[in-house]
Amino acid sequence: MASGRNSYAVGRDAASQAISGITSASLTAVILFAPVSYQLDEILSGVRTVVGNAPLFGASSAGEICTGTSSGSVVVMVLASPFLKVSVGLGHRVSDDWRKAVREAVGQEQLSPFFSPQSDALYNELIKEGRSAFAILLSPASTRNTDSYSPEILEELKRLSRGRIPFFGGTACDDRQTEGESNYVFYGNQAHRDSMVLAVFETSLKFGIAMGHGFHPTVKKAVATRVRDREVLELDGKPAAEAFAALHDLPRESLEGKPLFEQLVKPFGIRNMLGQYTLFVPRCLTPEGGILLAHPVPEGSTLFLMESFEDEMVAAGKDTLLRAMSQSGITRPAAILVCSCFLRMHLLEGRIGREISAITEIMPGVPVAGFYSAGEQGMNDDHVSRHNNESIVVLILGQELSYAAQVAHESRILHSILEARIIEQQRLERELSEQVGFLQALIDAIPNPVFYKDQNSRYLGCNKAFEKYLDIRREEILGKDVQDIKTADLIDVHHKMDAELIHEGGSVVYESKNRPKDGPAHHDIIHKALFYKADGSLGGIVAIVTDITDLKHAEEALAESEAMYRNLFENASIGMFQTTLEGKFLRINKAYAAMLGYESTEEVISTITDTATQVHAEPRNRAELLAALEKQGWFYAEQPYLRKDGSIMIGKLAIRKVVKQDGATAYLEGIVEDITERKRAEEALLNRERELRIKAQNLMEVNTTMKVLLDTMERDQEELKERFLTNIQNQVLPYLEKLKKSPLLEDQKGYVEMAETHLLEIASPFTQKLTSSFLNLTRKEIQIACLVKEGKTSKEIAELLNAKQRVIEFHRENIRLKLGLKNKKGRLAMLLRSFS
Repeated sequence: MASGRNSYAVGRDAASQAISGITSASLTAVILFAPVSYQLDEILSGVRTVVGNAPLFGASSAGEICTGTSSGSVVVMVLASPFLKVSVGLGHRVSDDWRKAVREAVGQEQLSPFFSPQSDALYNELIKEGRSAFAILLSPASTRNTDSYSPEILEELKRLSRGRIPFFGGTACDDRQTEGESNYVFYGNQAHRDSMVLAVFETSLKFGIAMGHGFHPTVKKAVATRVRDREVLELDGKPAAEAFAALHDLPRESLEGKPLFEQLVKPFGIRNMLGQYTLFVPRCLTPEGGILLAHPVPEGSTLFLMESFEDEMVAAGKDTLLRAMSQSGITRPAAILVCSCFLRMHLLEGRIGREISAITEIMPGVPVAGFYSAGEQGMNDDHVSRHNNESIVVLILGQELSYAAQVAHESRILHSILEARIIEQQRLERELSEQVGFLQALIDAIPNPVFYKDQNSRYLGCNKAFEKYLDIRREEILGKDVQDIKTADLIDVHHKMDAELIHEGGSVVYESKNRPKDGPAHHDIIHKALFYKADGSLGGIVAIVTDITDLKHAEEALAESEAMYRNLFENASIGMFQTTLEGKFLRINKAYAAMLGYESTEEVISTITDTATQVHAEPRNRAELLAALEKQGWFYAEQPYLRKDGSIMIGKLAIRKVVKQDGATAYLEGIVEDITERKRAEEALLNRERELRIKAQNLMEVNTTMKVLLDTMERDQEELKERFLTNIQNQVLPYLEKLKKSPLLEDQKGYVEMAETHLLEIASPFTQKLTSSFLNLTRKEIQIACLVKEGKTSKEIAELLNAKQRVIEFHRENIRLKLGLKNKKGRLAMLLRSFS
């Protein structure tokens, strides 16, 4: 509900409030009530921005209801349920031709099947599917210039639907009640003047419609002896105006010239078969001395003058709601729509709010919405829809499925279960249809064994299933007692139940057994009831047998399965357990109790009340476990657990969440494997691997040191060789050469040559590796070659020798040329190292 000056914003805000409670289902219908003082089309636009394309209808109001009473407010109720479907129609220009308006409304494609002569198929389909229908009718009230045809519209719709649709609703009016110039109904995106809107709901939900008013008949009454449409011309054979004034103990002149309802005169009431009264409100005296009523009364009706008591008027809303609930069987209401007459606002004055608050007090939290009108449609306890005045009408929608819908749903389930049997039974029906009469064919079509006996418990007849059940032909059963049937069992039980049924009446249900000639015994449930003859005397007993052998076997298999599971649980070598979400053990096997160091499972369950602190060595592990279960329903981990003696056990945990049918968590169950020893072995292995890695690292460092030492030794050897060769070349051979050129004796020359030969032989390991060209290198080239071999660059060598870099590059090329390395690929340093 919302109010304010900006019509668009008011509509938007009211719709936003209404839709805020919708969380899942798409919108079924949007119902709007608003006074004509607003810009109605702007209100509709504001509502549309929130509810989208959902079906929208409603009416202008003399006052609004939203969990209380209001005036000058906009009320929006949103219905959303997969079990609701609505079809809405509109009829225009009601005051010109109300019949044409009705035809226009019901002629719309989705509505016409409900109001056509061929509607039987639709209603049969609704019944078959467990659905029903009700309608909300909003029609125009009287204005200053037009009469209301709401009673006639309702009666026409009842005729077209053949009374199969219950109606709820009221008449659209404005802030000035019936003295205004215009009233409107809302349909789609527009407000329509002088129009009617009809919404038919198909639903599988429970719903109830009831009407009340709080008026009681007085002893004063009169018979409408002459009636013309809505005008009562005579009461008890006298002019109606005079008789009406006399009933009120008032002079006729005091009632003329203004609407009678404004003078709060008492209304008339007509009693129905259930003792309830339909109200007929007098509008005014007519020039012909009659009384114009709000809607027609049948000629010859007895009209009681009605009176009201304020407390009962206030309680009428609550009483009407309770009747609607009682009729429908609703225990979980979802929404309540209320339509109350604006005249009740005058009658109750300051206490009008109590009428609605009495409803909300007994229905806390249930949305209540509606409006004040100038005529109401609803149902009395006789289940007939009527138009009334000065009344309050309640439509209550339940959250639960109707009984018919529940039966239809159960029937669909049974159909799927029994489909195979039905097919077989159809075959039997075809075979037997040529041999037996209708009654026998009927009971033979029942898949369960059926029989009937006289009051002395002798068989009168049975179906084929019963013959098969006892493994005996019908001719051998007729006229016999159960004790005469060889395959029957528990004879005393059958006799006792028959006697008890005949004595007590009603019905009995009990279990029995049957032992066929071949095969195991059958377990059965037998339903027995009495049947009576046409004269009312006892005819005998009729019974039906349901084979529950498979159910018994299933129970036995279930018990065996439970025993196997219990044995597996209790004797498993790994730990198994069940706990509550709060951390208390429900069940635990011996293996897990032993892992935790306890003597028995009972000791664990009685001692440990919180696994987070008494079992988990680290309480955060329990929180981590619960978070994972909440997210994905299962959890695997290796965690430390506390034993009874305080020591730690490492367990490999697998746990899952067990969920009930309603989605709530029933308990947690899991298994635990003790991996403490394995973890210790793994830790020892990791330590050993860590030691080996350290030793390997140390060995690598030793190897690096040895390699550096060997490289140093190798370089020292090379330098020794080069110095030795150079010394021989530079310091020995030149002197030998001079000796050879000096005047020597022959033997001296021989010694010199011998010394030269021996020196060359001594240097032969170098000469085998070096070409003679190497010995021809200049001193500078030898120096540069040595620096290149050590890895120095040309720039570095130039700096060391205080020479230009291009001179060094020139000597490098000469070294390549003299050593025969000109055409060889690779760095000169590497080639010199390999050469040496």
